[in-house]
Amino acid sequence: MPAVAQTRTRLLQVASIRLAERGYHGTSLAAVAEDVGVSKQALLHYFGSKALLYCAVLDQLGQDLLQMLFSAMQDGQPAEQQLDSFFAALTARAVQDPWLPSLLLRVLIEERAAGSGDAAEPLPLQDFLEPLIAVIQATERFKASSFAQALATALQLLGGACLFPAAQAGLAHRFGPEVVDQLCDISPVQIQALLAARL
Repeated sequence: MPAVAQTRTRLLQVASIRLAERGYHGTSLAAVAEDVGVSKQALLHYFGSKALLYCAVLDQLGQDLLQMLFSAMQDGQPAEQQLDSFFAALTARAVQDPWLPSLLLRVLIEERAAGSGDAAEPLPLQDFLEPLIAVIQATERFKASSFAQALATALQLLGGACLFPAAQAGLAHRFGPEVVDQLCDISPVQIQALLAARL
């Protein structure tokens, strides 16, 4: 990978972590640039502004989630099993990239992309949420459901899958690492149970 592409990729990774930890307003371009070892001007050369960097992070997150969903859909399995595969992949990815669940939760609760004033602009992750909702509506339980019912289920499942990994550090501080270690074993099983109960 050329150095330019490596630097851009590293900037996106660091920005994703900082945005997950501190949110849009708590993340500074100078801090992201410093973590990568480039100047703020170099970062602006790649992305142009904080809002554009944020949009690039959201685009990357959406692409990653969509890839996980499409990989789960390639099996030709029933929709219920596709969702089970997707949430298993999301849980595994949360272990690999612990910042991802926090970022996903932050993005889901924001009104729209930071810095955007255009109400007609698509909501962040809309390109991921719509196919996820379509898979939910393809399940036996939700075949006759409304878009709003399927969206509510998608948000419940995403919240259930992301809340524990996002809260892990705080839980360890409050209740101790032994409890969190136990939760690490329990959480995937409970996500499976949540899927079974909802679908």
